[in-house]
Amino acid sequence: MIRTIAGVIRGEGLASALRRTNERAGDALHGAASRVRGMFAGASQATILNVAASGTALRLGGAQTQLASRLRIERNRRNVALLSPGLLEQAGSRRVAGDLETGIREAMAMTGARVVHFEGMHAVPLPAVLRLIESGIRVIVTSHDFALFCARPHLIEEPNGRFCFYSEDFERCHRCLRQTWDVPPDAQRERRALAREILAAATALIFPSQFLLDQHRRLFSLPDLVAEVIEPGVPAASVNEGGWKRAIAFAGSAKRHKGAHLIPEIAQRLPNADIHIFGGGDEDLLRAMRRIPNITVHGYFRAGTLPSLLARHGVGLVVLPSIWPETHSLILSEAWLAGAAVAAFDLGAPAERIRQHRGGWLAPLESGAEGLANILDQWMRDEITTEVPRSIPSPVDAARAHVELYRRLGVL
Repeated sequence: MIRTIAGVIRGEGLASALRRTNERAGDALHGAASRVRGMFAGASQATILNVAASGTALRLGGAQTQLASRLRIERNRRNVALLSPGLLEQAGSRRVAGDLETGIREAMAMTGARVVHFEGMHAVPLPAVLRLIESGIRVIVTSHDFALFCARPHLIEEPNGRFCFYSEDFERCHRCLRQTWDVPPDAQRERRALAREILAAATALIFPSQFLLDQHRRLFSLPDLVAEVIEPGVPAASVNEGGWKRAIAFAGSAKRHKGAHLIPEIAQRLPNADIHIFGGGDEDLLRAMRRIPNITVHGYFRAGTLPSLLARHGVGLVVLPSIWPETHSLILSEAWLAGAAVAAFDLGAPAERIRQHRGGWLAPLESGAEGLANILDQWMRDEITTEVPRSIPSPVDAARAHVELYRRLGVL
């Protein structure tokens, strides 16, 4: 723990480390209060068991943030039972088996659930999903990334750290995977075969964007795959935009697949730019940013506060340099809520959304830091302008869409 805190201080700064510590203490107290309430509240039956196999801590990222926001609203419309690794949350918290499949069956017996809704497929053992389906359990699958296609859900190839462009060369895939795991040569072939069965047999499928649905149709040769597109919601923040918005920001997790390694070069190409970094991430990448004179690293921020932070610091443009095809991007939504335009690579759902709604500009992926810096430079010179969309799906919209789907399926 000491080493972790020291790393946060070196990468994000002391203020960010204190914010993280205070938030975790608050979350622990909230969790204890929930468990106490659960001792006095009788657990109602829940027809649906929502499963978050990769955890529910907000610090883990956008998928956890949007899930927490959505389920808070759904709790007013249905009895919610949420299973995260080893913990069933329903009228309090109860321990179940750590093995996911066993834990699911135990949780279903406790709650009376007849349907299992996987809220993301990362860290989900695919054979277990098929066994649940074959035993007669109805399964709903939400896919937030490419976890069904690859054990590396962001499709970043190792050891080169680049987007693999949906590799279907199984020898190449094996070379990549064995950099991290001891896997047999046919691991990816078997994974994709299992995933195709799940896609075909699931009671319902949910994707956060048309882009991700279309990619799954293509990658799994299922052109007629039926699924729902439900955009994740972000809280509609009321921000005081002010009049001067010439700063630039990178927001989110400072990771390589998010393109954080490109930020120092972008800043060096634009020495007159005022660039702000919001979010945690890898210590080495954050320390590289802190060495650049025109970069200010603010570190960790609480979920839902980004629009107000962008407005407070006069940010008029957010750069999203992700080098993998993001499947929606909550940061893009929050930037638009703050009235900020976006510069991104012509890749994935962000590119699809910008083409559909405007609110930003795109650079070819192969143009790298130079391509994004050129967009930022044109924006700083007032050579390009765009209208930023402000109608963004909220958690209420996402919750309503899920409840309506559950009712159409006859599980509520």
